Amino acid sequence: MQCAGNRLLGQGLAKWGRCFTLLLLMTGFLSSCSSQAPEPVTFTGLAFYSMPWQVKVSRVPQGVSQTALHAELQQTLDSLNKVLSTYQPDTELMRFNATKQGLPFVASPTLFQAVLTARQVSQATQGVYDVTVGPLVNLWGFGPQSVPKHMPQAGEIDSARQRVGWQYLVVEPETFSLIRKADIQVDLSSLGEGMGVDALVRVLDKYVIKDYMVSVAGTIQVRGRKMSGAGWQIAIEKPDGSGFPQQRLTLDGRVSVSTSGSYRNYNEIDGVRFSHTVDPRTGRPITHKGISVSVVLPDEQAALADAWATALNVLGPEEGIQVARNAGIPAYYLFKTPTGFDEAFTPSFKAFLQGNKP
Repeated sequence: MQCAGNRLLGQGLAKWGRCFTLLLLMTGFLSSCSSQAPEPVTFTGLAFYSMPWQVKVSRVPQGVSQTALHAELQQTLDSLNKVLSTYQPDTELMRFNATKQGLPFVASPTLFQAVLTARQVSQATQGVYDVTVGPLVNLWGFGPQSVPKHMPQAGEIDSARQRVGWQYLVVEPETFSLIRKADIQVDLSSLGEGMGVDALVRVLDKYVIKDYMVSVAGTIQVRGRKMSGAGWQIAIEKPDGSGFPQQRLTLDGRVSVSTSGSYRNYNEIDGVRFSHTVDPRTGRPITHKGISVSVVLPDEQAALADAWATALNVLGPEEGIQVARNAGIPAYYLFKTPTGFDEAFTPSFKAFLQGNKP
């Protein structure tokens, strides 16, 4: 899969500038477009100590304090970090990773849902996305360990690959238990942004807020419409640093969007730049021509969109388009060409492009 998604220096979930999932924030691939008055109420902050998050709601319900709501949104993300982070040894995920092989670990609903989603996409892609890819990510310097001074040797790569295998991760829904059947380490960074979005959405749902746009870095979920009655507008940015949109999406209803890309995030080893996205099939960073891929999933959790964006980023445009078509996933690729860049998307994605909505 890739740099297991989002990782952060210090105690957070993701490492900006190193790991792929810098997505919306790091890569800036997705941003809300300007809108006409009246303006929504906006809340902002940092998720996992480093990733920008934003919540826009058409209105705050009567009797709900904006200050208290903002504090609750931030606390929700801070609590999520204590479940998912691989940078703190006492998080729930790290406690699971330290359990004896074969011993059931009763997980919280949050951790269990994250693992269940990650394993679902791991299975659907037959390990192209692999929730246990952490040893390879670390080997190439995109995890808690420092960037290696020299390129990993074939023997080191093979050794790390021996500790990767989603099929050795067992989930037991009846008891909310997780089991490691081999010496694997689960890393949920690849859907951390999506889990953050889903957690924020649950807070809004508690207050029966029905029109919103929620983003954590490069993953977004919208619901309903803006106060003007228009759909929420999301821009996919040109990958040239200009900040101008390549495409604009118009979304309404409940829709999750996630972008995964690698052109701004890399390590340099022995004078060679390597993408933060690692392909478990080779044990090496990807080398295809893909720049980014955006996934749109109506009526699905943001974590699932986040994981699928990672998987399709690993595959690249040539393989990924066909996989997305077969899976019925609306996907949009930007890829390098000899003269610049071009785009490709599945037929189901076209409905979300601005101007194609009825």
